[in-house]
Amino acid sequence: MQKGDAAMKKVGVIGLGIIGGSLVKAINRKGLSECIVAYNRNTQITRQALLDGEIHQAAGEIDNSFEGCELIFICLPVSKIPDIIQKLGNIVDKNCILSDVGSTKTDVVEAVRKMSISCPFIGGHPMAGSETSGYKASRHTLFENAYYVLTPFKETQTIHVDRLVQFIKNLGALPIVIDPSIHDYAAAAISHVPHVLASALVNTIQKLDGQEQLMHTLAAGGFKDITRIASSSPEIWESICLANRDNIIEIINELEKSIRDFKKILSREDTGTLYNFFAGAREYRDSFSERRVGALYKTYDIVVDVEDRPGVIATIAGELGRHGINIKNIGINNSREMEGGILEICFYDRENQEASADILKKMSYPVSVR
Repeated sequence: MQKGDAAMKKVGVIGLGIIGGSLVKAINRKGLSECIVAYNRNTQITRQALLDGEIHQAAGEIDNSFEGCELIFICLPVSKIPDIIQKLGNIVDKNCILSDVGSTKTDVVEAVRKMSISCPFIGGHPMAGSETSGYKASRHTLFENAYYVLTPFKETQTIHVDRLVQFIKNLGALPIVIDPSIHDYAAAAISHVPHVLASALVNTIQKLDGQEQLMHTLAAGGFKDITRIASSSPEIWESICLANRDNIIEIINELEKSIRDFKKILSREDTGTLYNFFAGAREYRDSFSERRVGALYKTYDIVVDVEDRPGVIATIAGELGRHGINIKNIGINNSREMEGGILEICFYDRENQEASADILKKMSYPVSVR
């Protein structure tokens, strides 16, 4: 049990999607609260969380169920957060910390500033997630070694900021305290626009593909990697884009300029500049630290060279299961233009990835770690 200075008697979570669900699981597993109360619009989810033993109380509404909370996380689409904060402000104690997990911060912070609530509000954004959504996709390890941005008001008391910072650390995350406008500009560049681009690329391929659906059939490897985030929740991303519209448009304008410049380079067959275009991108991309989990979530994969025969997947999955390895996804890699191996296995964390590679190598399978 990892209580530390941030252990609390009662913590609330509103919205049990992948973030809210992962929060209750992490808080429960690490013993950070004696009581966890949660609300979700779909009551089947809260009932499931109760059955799982991840929460202690299921709220039917945003009501007095949240009285006595020392900290409440609001895990809803950005557009819905202000109304929930207003409701909670009339319920909770003046020392209860309210925090959201929205991907944009300026709109929420400004909306809260106009409210007459007596309790502290500290904006938050865990830079972690997945291409999947919902409570079923949540896991207690989601925040481990992930950056967790906090955007308090300048006048917020240090005692409240410090307490939330310590709580986030005890979740296993890496808290960063910054101004909300700085967060939104950076998030537009490294998270929001990449989501737009992934969706735009998928939509373009769908439009260009012929009746034979050849592109759809061959879409694997690199294409699947760079477009995986297009599988995220449309509701959430509609809300994010509207909330951070100006920053996203500004970044897209810069991107359009870069693409126009590339088209000119390619049109005149300027080999030296063309090389520098790719070399510069590679150098900067390779400078990213592999241990950091950013807004574009990290995956932990291995590729295994096996004979494509009946039972091979069951054999490998069974052996990994025997060693207690939790597999996120497994399947045949049909397009391997830039990747070796016929079998691709994805894990939730580096530990399971490396352990699996060692196990399969001892079984004489050629394995590459991605």
